[in-house]
Amino acid sequence: MKVSHGIILAGGFGTRLAPLTDLFNKHMVPLYNKFIIDYPIQTLKSIGVEHLTVVLGGAHYSQVVSYLEDGSKHGLSINYVYQGKPMGISQGINLCKNSIGNNKFAVVLGDNVFEKGISFKDCDGSQIVLSNHHNLNRFGVASIFDNKIDKIEEKPKEIDFSNGRQNYAITGCYLFDSKFFEYFKDLKPSARGEYEITDIIKNYNEDNKLNFTFVDGLWSDAGTHESVNFLNNFFYYKDRKTSI
Repeated sequence: MKVSHGIILAGGFGTRLAPLTDLFNKHMVPLYNKFIIDYPIQTLKSIGVEHLTVVLGGAHYSQVVSYLEDGSKHGLSINYVYQGKPMGISQGINLCKNSIGNNKFAVVLGDNVFEKGISFKDCDGSQIVLSNHHNLNRFGVASIFDNKIDKIEEKPKEIDFSNGRQNYAITGCYLFDSKFFEYFKDLKPSARGEYEITDIIKNYNEDNKLNFTFVDGLWSDAGTHESVNFLNNFFYYKDRKTSI
């Protein structure tokens, strides 16, 4: 399924990547032979995105604009919105309402790296991209029972494996339709003061409009020194194997 409209959420302060982010916007930190933001762009282009909205914020956000410009050198048309105070993924997406209109749209978090392209199913509603991750407590988690999403939880302390449920991390790639903006109108901030994307996903699920697909290959964020080092090594050895 091809999707022509996309969003990259490139706000935040990148505090976990300090002191690099004292000088660079988090999304302009080098990662192997690219910048971090090149990876979500690559993911969205694999889905068919031609019209991209980039949500800016945090320090040195002008570096992102200087690099991407109008998008033509990346084969895209790009516009920008500014998220002054980061109040969650859902709030960042809602800022893009005027750019998206009534179109289906894909969203990728600006620090998420997918080794291979994403394949969305051709169906109505929303889709989330799942990964069989070893440390589920760090992420939103989808529980699958009888091949359907049974439960959505944000960073659960305990994982529910009852009745043979299978649990997967919800990655930072999503597909939504214009119903997203209707759900957002009734959304309330969570205990940590953010508009949680898992609450939107729950609304789609309650209306039987939530589907899922799985990551093909590696998925990781690039938000810490450890993850950046891991990804640098991963792509280095992958390229080395290819060239041998």
